[in-house]
Amino acid sequence: MKQYNKNFLPGHPIIDQLLSMIPKEVFNEVVEQENSDRYYKKFKSADHFICMFYAVLTRNGSLREVCENISLIAKKLIPFGYKQLPARI
Repeated sequence: MKQYNKNFLPGHPIIDQLLSMIPKEVFNEVVEQENSDRYYKKFKSADHFICMFYAVLTRNGSLREVCENISLIAKKLIPFGYKQLPARI
């Protein structure tokens, strides 16, 4: 018997669904509290969090691997505010 869950959207990648569970207000409050965007140039805290979150989920072993793989799904992360790709090392 096939189970149907209303929260699961088959057209969206799992990373999109997991990121949608993190409230933006809470994330922005922590960024403001810790002042983590104080000295950024292009890569804000939200972009960095998405990259590291993706790296943990996919068990990437190096930053180069993260950069290559995140560029493949970058267009799907635009609705979550992802604006800048990480620079290749």
